[in-house]
Amino acid sequence: MPQHKYKVSVHARFGVIWQKLLDKIEHPQKYVIEIRHVEILERKPDHIVRRVQFENTSWQELKELIIINEKAGTIVYRLVDHPYFTGDTTNICRTTNDAHISELEYTIDWKLKDPNGIESTEIKDDARQALELSAREMKRASEEAESVHGKL
Repeated sequence: MPQHKYKVSVHARFGVIWQKLLDKIEHPQKYVIEIRHVEILERKPDHIVRRVQFENTSWQELKELIIINEKAGTIVYRLVDHPYFTGDTTNICRTTNDAHISELEYTIDWKLKDPNGIESTEIKDDARQALELSAREMKRASEEAESVHGKL
């Protein structure tokens, strides 16, 4: 099913991007189009569980287990109880040799629960476009925050 990776260089320090990635957990509508509402269902030291509803009513509501690992620079969004798919969407932030440039990588790796199911090209394309748009929006927001932070 949808499997895609998108990587981009960001002119911002790891800490600036990391704060934006954390903000996206509770306020994803700032960074991801089509999100109408998010509800935090559970908050523990090692994970968060949330429900996401979309503007487009034809999209399935998502319940996600979110695992945050700042040392590894990863946030994993694992599908929970989805009727059709299993899998993860992962956001990775890496430092580079330049302290003011980081690498941001978004991956989606979802599989159909039904091994006999037929995957739609439209769903694959929608997932790819949404992943890339979300990464580009995070790049924009992080670079904007870095420019403001750098002027303080």
